[in-house]
Amino acid sequence: MKLLKILLSAVLMACLLAGVLPAACAEDDARFAGKTWEEVVEDFNARLGIESRNAAYGYRNTVTGEEHFFNPDQYMVAASMYKVPLNMMVSERVYNGEISMDTLIGGLSYQKLQQGSIIHSDNDYARALWMYVGNGNYRSYRRAIAPLMGEDADTVDPQYYINNLFTPRQMIHCLTQLYDNAEHYPGVIDCMKLAEPNEYFRRSENRYEIAHKYGYWEDTSLHMNDCAIVYTDEPILIVCFTDGLHNAYQVLAEFCTLMCDYAQYELDHRKAAEGALDAALSEIALPDFRLQTEQPLPTPTPEPTPEPTAEPAEEPAEPQSGFSPLWFLLALAGGGVFLLCALGRHRLRVRRMRLLAGVLSVILAVGAGAMALISLSPAMRPTGGSMLPAMNLSDVVPFLGHPDPQEDVMAFFDALELQDYEKFYAMLDGYGSLGLEDRPEAGPGRMILGALRDSYSYRLEGESRVSGDLGEQDVSLRSLDLKAVEEALREETRNHLELLSTERTYRELCDENGFYLPQVTEEAVNAATGVVLGRIEDFYADHTLTLHLLYSDGWYVQGDEALVNAVLGA
Repeated sequence: MKLLKILLSAVLMACLLAGVLPAACAEDDARFAGKTWEEVVEDFNARLGIESRNAAYGYRNTVTGEEHFFNPDQYMVAASMYKVPLNMMVSERVYNGEISMDTLIGGLSYQKLQQGSIIHSDNDYARALWMYVGNGNYRSYRRAIAPLMGEDADTVDPQYYINNLFTPRQMIHCLTQLYDNAEHYPGVIDCMKLAEPNEYFRRSENRYEIAHKYGYWEDTSLHMNDCAIVYTDEPILIVCFTDGLHNAYQVLAEFCTLMCDYAQYELDHRKAAEGALDAALSEIALPDFRLQTEQPLPTPTPEPTPEPTAEPAEEPAEPQSGFSPLWFLLALAGGGVFLLCALGRHRLRVRRMRLLAGVLSVILAVGAGAMALISLSPAMRPTGGSMLPAMNLSDVVPFLGHPDPQEDVMAFFDALELQDYEKFYAMLDGYGSLGLEDRPEAGPGRMILGALRDSYSYRLEGESRVSGDLGEQDVSLRSLDLKAVEEALREETRNHLELLSTERTYRELCDENGFYLPQVTEEAVNAATGVVLGRIEDFYADHTLTLHLLYSDGWYVQGDEALVNAVLGA
C-alpha cells in the first residue's frame, strides 16, 4: 500500500477510532456519574435537609479553572473567615517591604497578630489589624480589602458594607488570589494549615492537606462557615456558608469530603478520556510513516551482472554503440595534412606541390571521417563489434557532452508544483508512485493531502555539476511538515474536547459505557483540522537537498531518502 495513502487515511480514521475507544472508564461513583456539579450539590442538600436560604457554596479547581457556585452572590455572615483577606492585606505590605513581620501593630509584632488571628481566631488580634488597615475606621478597612474580594469599593453592592458579610463568589476570588500569588502574602497559608486540625472542613477529611479558616458566630441564628485550599491531586478552593442549620458541623465536614471526591472523580475521568484520546490520535502517525524517518528508504536494486564464462557465446555479441577515437584521430590527421598542404601552397607560394601528397591527404581525411561516422551506428558495424574500445563523444570532446541538467531539474519540480504526477514520476528514478495522486474520499485526510500538494515551492542553488552520465544539483525545497501538522492536530483536538467538557454534560459527551460518542470525536477532529489548516503556512519546512542525477536520453532524478522524505513532508 502506498506510503502517503496510508498516512492520510489515518487522519480520516482518527475520527472513527476515537469514537470506539474508551473515553472515561474510571470506576463510576453513583454520586457523580452522569451528573453536573449543580446536580451533585442538589442531591447533597436533599440528603441533609438543607434549604436554599440556609447555605451557600463555592468551588474552584486551581488547575482547570472549573468553577461552580450555589447561591453565588448571596451575602452571608462570614464570621471569622474575614481574617483571611485582612491578613492578606497586611502581609502584602511585608512582601512590598513597607513593614516586617516584627513591626509592632497595637503593641504586638505582626507575626504574633497573624498567628493569633488565623490559627487561634483571636478577635482582639484581628481588631488590631483591621484598625491598622482602616486607620481606625471599619468602613475604610472594608474599602481597602474590596479588591481582594474582586470588588470595586465604589460600585460594590451596599450590603458589602453592612457588618461582616461576604458572598461565595467573593470568598473564592479571595482564595484564588491567595493561592495564585502565595509569595505576596507571607505566612498566611502556613497559619491556615495549622488552624483547627480536627474540626470544620478537617473534621473527618484527613486524606489531603488542608489550609482553612473557619468561622463561628451565634446571635439569633448559628452561623458556621469554612473556606479552604484543599491539596487534592489538582488543588481545589472551597467555601461553605451555613445559617441556622442544626447539623452545621456535619454539613461542613461532608461538604469538604464531597468536593474532594468530586475533584478526584473528575480528574480520573479526564485522565481516562485523555488516555483514550491519545490512543485514538496516535493512529494519525502510522508505523509505516515513522519507519521512513527511522530507517533508510528502499533504493532501486540494479539488475545482477551475469558471471563471465570460459565458453565463448554461441550467439554473436550484441553490437555496441559508441564512437571510435582512432578513426576520429585519423580523420583529424588527414584533415591536418590537407590543410598544411593548402596553407603551404598559398602562404609559402610553393608552386610545385606534390600531387600524390595532396590526393592522399584528401583520401585519408574523407575515409577516416567516414569510418568514424560508421562507428557511431551499431547497425553498420561488423557483427563481432569494433576492435577498438567504444567511447562517448564527451570523453573525447568534453564541450560536446550531455546538456546542462538544470532545465530537466526545473521541469521535474514544476511538474510537482503543477500536480502533474505522471510527468513527475516519469522523471523520478526508482519510484513509480509516492501516493501523491491518491485522493481520500472526504474529511481531514483529503484536506491535509490537498494542503501538502499545494505547499511545494523550490529554488535551484548554484550551478549543476556533471561528470559523464552523472550529475548533481543543489535545490532548496519547501513542503508541508506532516509531523508538525500531526502534533498540532492532536493538540487542537484535545483542546476542543476539553472545551466541550466545560460546555456539555458528561451524558452529552459519553454513552452509558463511558465511551466518547462518535459525533463528539468527529466534531473535535474536524474542528481541529479547520484550526490547523487556517494557519497551515506555520507548518512549512525548508529542505536543502543535493539531487543525484543520471543521464539516459535525458536527465533523471534519483529518488534517495532525503528527497522522498522532503516531498512526503517527513
